[in-house]
Amino acid sequence: MSAAEATSSAGAASAGRERERPQEPFKLVSPVLRASLLIGSGGGFLLAAILTVTQALHLAVAAWWSALVQAHGHLQLYGWAALFVIGVSFHFLPRLRGTALPLPRLVPWILGLQTGGLLLRALAQPLLTLTGPVPLLWRLALVVSGGSEGLALLLAAAEYLLLLRRGPALSTRKAFLGIAPFISLAALALTVAAILNLVNMLQAATQGGLAPQPGDDLNVSLGLFGFLISFALAVSAQSLPMYAGLEAFPRPILWPLAGGYGLGLLLFCLGLSLANGADVASAATTWPLRFLEGPGLLLMGGVIAGFVTIFISMMRRRGRLPAHVAALSPSPEALARSYRRHTAQQSQAYGPFVALIASAYLWAFFSALLLISAGLILLWGSPLPFSLDVPRHGLAMGFITLLICGIAPRMIPGFSGGKITSPRLVAATLWLGNLATILRVFPLLLASPLGSLWSGSSLLLNLLFALSGPSGLATVLCLACNLWPALRSRGGNN
Repeated sequence: MSAAEATSSAGAASAGRERERPQEPFKLVSPVLRASLLIGSGGGFLLAAILTVTQALHLAVAAWWSALVQAHGHLQLYGWAALFVIGVSFHFLPRLRGTALPLPRLVPWILGLQTGGLLLRALAQPLLTLTGPVPLLWRLALVVSGGSEGLALLLAAAEYLLLLRRGPALSTRKAFLGIAPFISLAALALTVAAILNLVNMLQAATQGGLAPQPGDDLNVSLGLFGFLISFALAVSAQSLPMYAGLEAFPRPILWPLAGGYGLGLLLFCLGLSLANGADVASAATTWPLRFLEGPGLLLMGGVIAGFVTIFISMMRRRGRLPAHVAALSPSPEALARSYRRHTAQQSQAYGPFVALIASAYLWAFFSALLLISAGLILLWGSPLPFSLDVPRHGLAMGFITLLICGIAPRMIPGFSGGKITSPRLVAATLWLGNLATILRVFPLLLASPLGSLWSGSSLLLNLLFALSGPSGLATVLCLACNLWPALRSRGGNN
């Protein structure tokens, strides 16, 4: 074994020596990942491009546009991002837990139900706002979509909850035990989201295709903050140190951080429910906003900021031989040179994936600061000077999407035994993804009262905003083209 391989093995051991047993064949989950990329490129991001261009051209006035916004958000959260996370987690979590996936036969059902429900919603919700000869058909399709998605999400949540219960004692699986609170939180969020989505679709079917508030806001919050962010933090703590060549994340602080984040999510969701859809900017003095949403945003933002601070500190030391590895080597200098050579080879093979991951964390930190600011402002009793859509898009596009774009080209080939198309496409996603996030977040921020000095530049802001959707679409197309050969590879032994 070469020194670089020994270093990689040591890094894997530092992330958890127990990841050596059952892992589902990659062919079981590769269709889920392919469906995620197709829904992202042909659905969620395509709708985002249409929506940003039409809004910039002041065409966003009809009911169909609002319905399309809600369908787009659902496709992005529960189609593109959630399916990708589900596919990856169903592959590596069983190995981390030391047991097989509890019910592997459910995976095709989860994929079929979720994909079918998403496609039905994307078609029926906008069409229901238009006058047509068969409106009853679209109403029925919307209800069926809610039931289909709800069942798929419940089955996925059941897989996670069964993984927590089955297998060796958790005390013997230190790596899994560390992230177990985040997995539990993600599963509970999926369960509530499944029920809420069905209720929303039942109400939308009777109200012309528009899901009522705050049901849609709560559903989005459960998908983003409850499921995706929870899993992102879990993957950050467990897998990224190994794939990015970092030292192990300090495990003792994981449970307190998970507890703080879970409490923040609970308060925030309760505030959304009790506020009954009141506009945050005009009703900031109501008690659910001040004493539930405010502390909730503070806690969630504080935990995310704390995670990012730790990881940025760890990533600054990347390229240096970890101290615990050097201590085990009879020749630390030679091993350090081999380690740097190994790091350079990783960059040549997989492109600037570490830079993508770093940029994702910077967007997470920026969004966390906005969440903290919003929480403090609400507690003070003042109206928010910016929309909560700013940190939401900062987290959804800047953190989650860029994190997937960064880790997937490094992780998926290891699962499948295949290769990515080109490391240059990783560089393309780095620039396009960050550009899309900048164009989406800052025009929205500058259009708020904070940007009143920019009021004379509204035409420029509209133009920049219009470009955000096509840039995001180009990002996910590059990712799909890059991962497709690895996803279709049959050469892996996993």
